[in-house]
Amino acid sequence: MARRKYTRDAHQEGIYCIQFDENKIVSGSRDNTIKIWDIKTGKCLRTYAKHTASVLCLQYDDEWIVSGSSDTTIIVWRMETGEVLKHLRGHVESVLNLRFDRRYIVSCSKDRTVKIWNAQTGDFIRTLPGHRAAVNAVQFQDNLVVSASGDRTIKLWDLRTGEQLKTFDSHSRGIACVQFDGTRIVSGSSDRTIKVWDVESGNCLSTLPGHTDLVRTLQFDERSGRIISGSYDETVKVWDLKSGRVVADLKDGHTSRVFKLQFNDTKIVSCSQDQKIIVWDFAAGIDTSFLT
Repeated sequence: MARRKYTRDAHQEGIYCIQFDENKIVSGSRDNTIKIWDIKTGKCLRTYAKHTASVLCLQYDDEWIVSGSSDTTIIVWRMETGEVLKHLRGHVESVLNLRFDRRYIVSCSKDRTVKIWNAQTGDFIRTLPGHRAAVNAVQFQDNLVVSASGDRTIKLWDLRTGEQLKTFDSHSRGIACVQFDGTRIVSGSSDRTIKVWDVESGNCLSTLPGHTDLVRTLQFDERSGRIISGSYDETVKVWDLKSGRVVADLKDGHTSRVFKLQFNDTKIVSCSQDQKIIVWDFAAGIDTSFLT
């Protein structure tokens, strides 16, 4: 497949966050906008611009996009029209990451807190305090929340009560990203490593060295046995979850820090400070799609 390039509606600054499905990619940028792209043609379909600072994180479903920004707010948008449905205010510094389902929105911030909101009404429910530095990443499954911080720790919380259940502490520097599937946690850090944790015991099961700079983003999938990570070293790496070995090293796509990635069975989508979104063919391991 030939590489396609569209610049007319491109993001004007680095791209911090992405999510994709079979039809579209949704991206958020330092240029304060969210863009929706046709994944097959690479064309920008819509641009949403209500944040007043960088869009640092987002998630979408069939109806909503929920985004967090350096402007300290969270916006719930109608996916198809860009109508602002809710504006959530409560964090006092940048909203660095968020996740939602139809019950809750869980957000984390440079203000060192995790906050829980009612997804239907937008009402604030509670704050989870306890981290000593910016909370860079958050995930939740059922009624368990996992947060990761620049204070080098990961914390496990009861979503319903706000009780802190466990602290995971093995990274030697701040933690930038985390994923949680209910039984296992995988984290990436500015100590350049990825760690795999057992939730029940709290033990670190393995440490994966290989990146040469901060590990900014990752995803793992138990079924496929893969971890895929992106780093400030400008690379995307594919790891075997069981052995911890690098099975693919994607070096020739991005020319600056990789901020976010997502993958499915056929492709990896990554975004970067270089203003590119790259779609990688999983089988071939090469950059096959458009640059923005």
